[in-house]
Amino acid sequence: MKNQNAIRLKRVIESDRMNMTVEGTELIIKDIECVLKEYFHLSSKPELSIKLVSGEYRVEIVFFADALKTFTPIA
Repeated sequence: MKNQNAIRLKRVIESDRMNMTVEGTELIIKDIECVLKEYFHLSSKPELSIKLVSGEYRVEIVFFADALKTFTPIA
């Protein structure tokens, strides 16, 4: 019983930590979009998905671009 309570508490804590506000998510998307625009001509706003999987965060970013921008690597 004590072990089950510990597992439940761990899940609650992880869930609370994972609850990101809409404003937080939008801030991350805005930052990602700024970086992506350096390399691509975006045809849609990036989408962000963050899920807790086996104690780790699975982060997926999906975006569509209709062109690559030319850039020169810094040596």
